[in-house]
Amino acid sequence: MAPFDASPSDFEAVFHATTAPLLVLTTDLVIRDANRAYASATFREREELLGQHMFDAFPDDPHDPRADGVANLSASLRRVLRGAGVDTMRVQRYPIPFRDSPSGFRDMYWSPVNSPVTDAHGEITGILHHVEDVTAFHEDLRRVERAYGQADTPTARTHSAVAQRRYAEHIEQTTDDTKRHRELEEEIAQLRQALRSRGVIDQAIGIVQAERRCNPEDAFQLLVDVSQRTNLKLRDIAGALVRLAETAPPGPLLPEYPG
Repeated sequence: MAPFDASPSDFEAVFHATTAPLLVLTTDLVIRDANRAYASATFREREELLGQHMFDAFPDDPHDPRADGVANLSASLRRVLRGAGVDTMRVQRYPIPFRDSPSGFRDMYWSPVNSPVTDAHGEITGILHHVEDVTAFHEDLRRVERAYGQADTPTARTHSAVAQRRYAEHIEQTTDDTKRHRELEEEIAQLRQALRSRGVIDQAIGIVQAERRCNPEDAFQLLVDVSQRTNLKLRDIAGALVRLAETAPPGPLLPEYPG
């Protein structure tokens, strides 16, 4: 197969057509070019970015004592310029200027990758800065964490801590954007499903506690035992028990199993 021989205008067309947000920086960190996806992701016009120094265009919020976006990105760009190759950063909290915000900044989270641009002799002539906006995923995680925190169920605390820690490690360490986003969406869906199930599981635990006069941990274990013996999901067992408690005459609701 013959090699693809593209003119500079062909590459420029691809650069501006791709949905990946891309920025080209000079070795002095001046914005040489930005594609439409990058301008859209940062709520800016491409023309207003061209020719600006990166950190003049995207400074830290001066009123935010936690701001470390400039320091972290600057360190990554310096590593690339020193010849370290592609530098994949962990997810960064990096608020950006936003005209419609009272503070003048919009809180956002990004997954950045910085790559050297070299000439025919291998000399670094610039940096390709690629970011993905992961703010929505981060906000979903925080909503789930807050919801977990507001519930007081002894059986779910360990699970939620493990799931959230694994989720946070995953979002910070993976470098495959497509795979990461798909897995994050699945993880969020699982956490949401677990949260929806907890309300009915909590009710079922209370019913078993009252019937068997046991503590919450033992009540939960009894529900798990029934789930394993019947090969039914725990949330389905809990839902059936709650419905039965609402309609059945007084008497034992949870079956007795030998051993």
